Amino acid sequence: MSDEKSPAGDANQPAHANDAETREPSANTELDQLKRELEETRSKCQTYLDLAQRAQADFVNYKRRVEQERGDFARSARADTILKVLPTLDDLERAVQSLPASLTDSDWAQGIILIERKLRAVLDSEGIKRIEAVGEPFDPWKEEALIHEPSQQFPSGTVSRVFRSGYTMDGRVIRPAQVVVSSGPPGEAEPRPEPSAEEGSSHA
Repeated sequence: MSDEKSPAGDANQPAHANDAETREPSANTELDQLKRELEETRSKCQTYLDLAQRAQADFVNYKRRVEQERGDFARSARADTILKVLPTLDDLERAVQSLPASLTDSDWAQGIILIERKLRAVLDSEGIKRIEAVGEPFDPWKEEALIHEPSQQFPSGTVSRVFRSGYTMDGRVIRPAQVVVSSGPPGEAEPRPEPSAEEGSSHA
């Protein structure tokens, strides 16, 4: 009886070994596939993260650009409005400067002076400043030279008179001043360079 069982037992052993060998490669294949899927998922996540970060950066830049354009537009519109008011201030300023001495104390003259002061105070509160040019070196960024004329009081290259006041808004020039630039005292001769030793000997 033992002889009859042993062959059957021998026949079952190779079958179990084959099943184990079959399951082992299958498990390795599934593990490799899971690793590949995990790597692909990580790659996709990184791609989506990069896209999200790029989109966020683009949005921040767009928002900043829109805010800057809105600010530039507001400043431009504000400057255009101020430029329309300045001629009225010029007229008031000329009226105050040309008031006859006999009328300075009259009520209407004092009213004009008060209106000019109030208008200038309003502009000043809005960051509108008059360019103080007289006695200062001529600055082409702030002033427009209409003529050059001799002056006993101001040295050459200095603003001696203002035809039309200039203004800045928040530190930026919105209207340059129209000025007269001094060319120095009348009849002042340009300094001539002294002749060199070689020139002096050649004339001798």
